[in-house]
Amino acid sequence: MSAPVSKERATSVNDSNNMRKIGERIEGRRSDEIIIAFCGPVGCNLADVIRTTRVQFEEYGYLTEHIKVSDIIKKYYKDHGLPDHLKHLSLDPPPGKNRYTTLQDLGNDLRQKFDSQILAALAMAKVAALRDIAMDKTNVSKPPKTVYIIDQLKHPEEAELFKLVYGNIFYLVGVLSPQNVRFNYLTRNERIPGHEAQYLIDRDRNEHNTTHGQKLEKTVQLADYFIRNNQDSISNLIAPCQRFVALVHGKNGVTPTKDESGMYAAYSASLKSACLSRQVGAAIANKEGNIISLGWNDVPKFGGGLYTSDSPNDQRCIYHGGKCYNDIHKSALIQDIVKIVSSKVAVSDETKEALAELIQKETRAGSIIEFSRAIHAEMEAILGLARSQGNSTDSCVLYTTTFPCHNCARHIIAAGIKRVVYIEPYEKSLALDLHEDAITTDENHTGKTLFETFSGVSPGKYAAFFVARGKRKDTHGVAVDIIKTDAMHIGTEYLDPYQTIEGKVVEDLMSKVAPLPPPPPPPRAA
Repeated sequence: MSAPVSKERATSVNDSNNMRKIGERIEGRRSDEIIIAFCGPVGCNLADVIRTTRVQFEEYGYLTEHIKVSDIIKKYYKDHGLPDHLKHLSLDPPPGKNRYTTLQDLGNDLRQKFDSQILAALAMAKVAALRDIAMDKTNVSKPPKTVYIIDQLKHPEEAELFKLVYGNIFYLVGVLSPQNVRFNYLTRNERIPGHEAQYLIDRDRNEHNTTHGQKLEKTVQLADYFIRNNQDSISNLIAPCQRFVALVHGKNGVTPTKDESGMYAAYSASLKSACLSRQVGAAIANKEGNIISLGWNDVPKFGGGLYTSDSPNDQRCIYHGGKCYNDIHKSALIQDIVKIVSSKVAVSDETKEALAELIQKETRAGSIIEFSRAIHAEMEAILGLARSQGNSTDSCVLYTTTFPCHNCARHIIAAGIKRVVYIEPYEKSLALDLHEDAITTDENHTGKTLFETFSGVSPGKYAAFFVARGKRKDTHGVAVDIIKTDAMHIGTEYLDPYQTIEGKVVEDLMSKVAPLPPPPPPPRAA
């Protein structure tokens, strides 16, 4: 016969059960949807990556919906008609250059007419419509387990809106291919003449002189996961796509690669920078993949190293006049050029200002970096090894959040670094132009330092993807895996706003609290 349960313990158990029921009810309102947007440069053969990723999610029991932004663009103009300045375009152009330029022109026109985020908003409207259809079919109050694939984004403000609206259930996947591979794909597979293929690549990367144009380069930098598609075999895409889906579901035993750890170290180092221009971080890994040096861009201090928040007499630019000395000296140089031109040709003050602005935007004078007080991140990482003992840069890998400038590149080559991995391009760099004899972007080319784009989990998602969730083993010590169809997505968003959840929790708990007895009446007056 079991021992009687005390009143206090029974109350505690009931309270625990009540709390568990509240938690279960809240979890029942957790979204089972995932929104994935893809972005990739023209010629990267994005279709193969999307198809492979879609199959992986379907194995986890998801419904998948493929939303093509190109179809949204064409539908809008079929419904509303082409504007006068684009009447010459066909909404169903044949394969080739015109198919790309038509969609580029129409996408730009929509952003110019409405807002840079208009295509993202139209894609969201499509998501909402598909959700309503699915819920009507199943006659349920909660959206079914669905992945919405957005194909594709070309402007950073589109990605930012998706992140803002969908929060933790949104992922941006960046697909990258070497430029020579993309050029060959356009010229061989799509039979586009070489000069036209190069025009498409350049326009897609960064369309100058417009804020509403193609900005793929800036968009892909916001990616949560990077996939490198060298287009040698579609079978090579299965592993990175499979790994992405496993990470999204917290699969046990998936840990960072050497490149992911190296780039995360570089990113962490970048956060120490107080440079007024940009934060850049670098990390050097030895042959075993161990990080042996870190660097970030900031002002050097006497005795070696850089000023930090721990320096007793911090002399970084923000605290040393609060100004960027490179910008000051660069502006002075441009003004000197304008002054010389003005001495030869009579020009108005307005023309002088316009000329200065033109020099700033269109010439290398506007890209000068030599007047900065800061040491670059890559240089500080190399110098950090020079200040230490027992380590060497020979045959090491350097991870940097931004493509090295030409000055850093020459030192990287001289230091014997074998490979450089980066995320953000750097338009001002002349590294490839000045050192084509010693630098390559082709991994199959030996005898040169390889500069290649990063692939894998972005530093911003490192902790979210790799932190352990729940128990890794059962009570018998056996590793716990996940059953694909029952797997829970690691990103948590609820169908109700937090104020609604808060109100329900408070109401539920307060209803269980015994009402307090009314206060005694005040004493009667004598």
